[in-house]
Amino acid sequence: MSNERKLSFGAFRDLPIARKLLITILVTLTVALMLSAAGILIADSVLFKGYLQLDYSTLGQIVAENSTAPLAFNDPKTAAETLAALRARPHLVSACIYRADANLFASYIRPTESSRCASVLPHSGEEIAGGDVSISRPIMLTGRPIGTLILRYDLNEIAERRILYGATVLGVLLASSIIAVLLSARLRGIIAMPIAQLVTATTAVADTADYTIRVEKISADELGSLVDRFNEMLSVIQSRDDHLRTALRDREAALGEAEKVRERFHFMAESMPQKIFTADRQGKVDYRNRQWTDFSGFSFETVDDLGWAQLMHSDDLEESVLKWEHSIATGQPFHAQHRLRRADGVYRWHLSRALAMRDANGNILMWIGSSTDIHEQKEKEDELRRANDDLQQFAYSASHDLQEPIRNVAVYSEIIARRYYNVLDSDGRKFLGFLTEGGRRLGTLIDDLLAYTRAGAVEGPLGAVNAAAVLEQTLASLAEAIRESNAIVTTDPLPDVYVGEAHLQQLFQNLIGNALKYRTEDPPRIHIHASNQGTAWRFAVRDNGIGIDPQYKENIFGVFKRLHRDQKYGGTGIGLAICQRVVERYGGRIWVESAPGKGATFYFTLPHPAHRVRSTATDTAAR
Repeated sequence: MSNERKLSFGAFRDLPIARKLLITILVTLTVALMLSAAGILIADSVLFKGYLQLDYSTLGQIVAENSTAPLAFNDPKTAAETLAALRARPHLVSACIYRADANLFASYIRPTESSRCASVLPHSGEEIAGGDVSISRPIMLTGRPIGTLILRYDLNEIAERRILYGATVLGVLLASSIIAVLLSARLRGIIAMPIAQLVTATTAVADTADYTIRVEKISADELGSLVDRFNEMLSVIQSRDDHLRTALRDREAALGEAEKVRERFHFMAESMPQKIFTADRQGKVDYRNRQWTDFSGFSFETVDDLGWAQLMHSDDLEESVLKWEHSIATGQPFHAQHRLRRADGVYRWHLSRALAMRDANGNILMWIGSSTDIHEQKEKEDELRRANDDLQQFAYSASHDLQEPIRNVAVYSEIIARRYYNVLDSDGRKFLGFLTEGGRRLGTLIDDLLAYTRAGAVEGPLGAVNAAAVLEQTLASLAEAIRESNAIVTTDPLPDVYVGEAHLQQLFQNLIGNALKYRTEDPPRIHIHASNQGTAWRFAVRDNGIGIDPQYKENIFGVFKRLHRDQKYGGTGIGLAICQRVVERYGGRIWVESAPGKGATFYFTLPHPAHRVRSTATDTAAR
């Protein structure tokens, strides 16, 4: 039963909305009319029975009163005529008058009936039996009963009334249904038409993907609001579809242009003598030009599978990989020198560089790099470096060997001045003074030259050096000069750096010493600061001295280069050259920013140490 009910409801749900509305209207109207008719019939039956009972009772009372005289004077004929007047009541079956002794006095029997008078009831009232109702009324004379009136009615009047009312209800129901069908045909169109239009529009949109279709708004009710929302939804979808189509066209055009650029790039890369490669934003190489395969003897796929570890010299692998990882992580340019193995097994020096290509928002899209063979240049640099080392050794040896004769010149000059000063004339004394000063200056020059040659040497393994502690030692050695000049030296927290302690002290000694030397009339104010630049520490030594003309900011780092030749500022002009040699020895650089009368700030960088982790670097290279 439940399955049949589900099927019937399912069938109703699948009907068109117009038919659903018609069925709903008819069923609702029918149920309403049936309930109304049932109520009317039930109410009428109850009320009509009461009406009949009252009518019959009243009629019986009237007839009984009119029968008193005939019964009292024993006039049956008059009593029969009185009862015959009841023939106007078609549902009266019989009317009978009985004497007090229960003998029939007069009667009226409906012509269509063959039955006799009803029996005298034992009491006054009504009695229903066999589909008839009998009414008993006493006939009174001077307060005492002299007879009894018995009226018997059939109940067909109630049945006829029910039939009449039922026919009326049926007719009304039929007429109402016809009117309802006619009206609903018009009214349901007001409801069903917008829905049908929505269905038609949605079907058309789904079939044609034409989002310009719109539904006409017919009413301002909920369906009208639904039409408005549907049209707004189509407008939004149309707008997004237009934007999407435009974006797709732009993307296709951009892809086409990118493909052209890619082809031009590949053509250019294939025609260049350098080894060109590209990598994605994560650093995975996705292209190598023909020069790579010619040089290595491997195909692109083979090189990609083997990784850098199979092409690069093991001594250069870790540092190169660390630099590449740093560039990928920070977006900074990649720059490295390393040896790559040629197809015949010979390693040749290459300079590899890569730059990140970015979009308009600065996001990295890809990396483009090249590897240039610098083997011959590297060999010449090695030869030049060996020549410089020999020259440095020669300068060191020559300086060291010159110390003894220069010391003798200074010693004997002092002996001559002490023993024979009074013997010499004024010219001799003057010449002796020149000789003594020249020997002293020459000794100082030789000492500075030895310091310069030592500045390029690094003895033993490097460890972390606390720059603050080295600065404190330097300030202690310069304490007298600081006190005499009333200088104020301040410093920010300084880091640990991987340089020779003596070299760092040379840097501080020369830069702070120059700040004390080249001062104005005001007491010197010197500040030392260090900041982390990612790959190196940048130190700054700032003073409020006489400053430097920007046109000389490169010359001051040369050997024996002095901007001031007067006696007020002594020195050999080699201090800044020593600073440059020390900084460059550790892969950093030094420069100055200054203007005359506005002080000077000397900057130098000391790169971070390369933490060599063999396994990590090798694994990364293999990838």
